[in-house]
Amino acid sequence: MAITDNEIQMVFRIKRCVKEFFDTHNQTIIEAKELMLLFIKRGIFKSNSQDGLPIRNFLNHLEKEKQLGLIPQALYQQKYTKKNCVFIKTI
Repeated sequence: MAITDNEIQMVFRIKRCVKEFFDTHNQTIIEAKELMLLFIKRGIFKSNSQDGLPIRNFLNHLEKEKQLGLIPQALYQQKYTKKNCVFIKTI
């Protein structure tokens, strides 16, 4: 299953939101789920369920399709038995 045009548009909107977050905050890394309120405010997702499940599912989908690189700020960190998705500040 390939990613759709709507998902590509979503990728660009997420990239833009993450960049704006890092441009206005002093952080260099943040968990993806911590930006859910920003994503909801920008209309990317409708609601936050199960502690960031919508963004985690979307990033997992991109990873399975080998398209996570479309969001250069996205990075998976291996944590014991699960992966934790974070966004990192890029240059």
